[in-house]
Amino acid sequence: MTSPAANYPKDLPLRDALTVAVRPLAAGDVDALLAFFGDIPEHERFFLKDDVTSPDLIRAWVRETERAFVLIALDSERPDGRPSGRIVGEAALVRRRGKARSHLADVRVVVAQDVRHHGLGTALISELCDVARDTGLSGVLFEAVEEAQAEALAAAEALGFTRLGRVYGGAIDPEGRLHDVVLLAMPVRRWRTASYF
Repeated sequence: MTSPAANYPKDLPLRDALTVAVRPLAAGDVDALLAFFGDIPEHERFFLKDDVTSPDLIRAWVRETERAFVLIALDSERPDGRPSGRIVGEAALVRRRGKARSHLADVRVVVAQDVRHHGLGTALISELCDVARDTGLSGVLFEAVEEAQAEALAAAEALGFTRLGRVYGGAIDPEGRLHDVVLLAMPVRRWRTASYF
């Protein structure tokens, strides 16, 4: 994947006069990203595809720049007006493996609890759809456990992602209950014509 890092860092204005700084994940971010994921409630982390509490996994994300482009969002300021630099969001565009699927990428997004409902998830997915378009991908895929990841699902649908289907019982929780997984897609040729921009 051609790196679009030249377009960053940038500030993203969100709802309620909140602004975050967005930039690509860097090697020095490992501890801060682990702290970010550590603050995500355990019942939410359980439904993520990877063990985001693993330092080895986060270090691998930093190195995997050929297939993946990872953005982090940072608090732009503390209540006293000084920059905080705390990671409040993480999103990635991960190109699918194999030549037959390399024209598609999966998107993932996680947002800190205290900045939800300000549009950060939607803004990060939007950024990654721009990256997909600019790097020549044909489509972006998104999947979410319907009940556990309802906010991320709503963010993708607000941008114009289309539901492709549902995998009934596609996820299981720690108590053994089955949950449906919803699959969505955004054909890149429709991006910015389908969404509300």
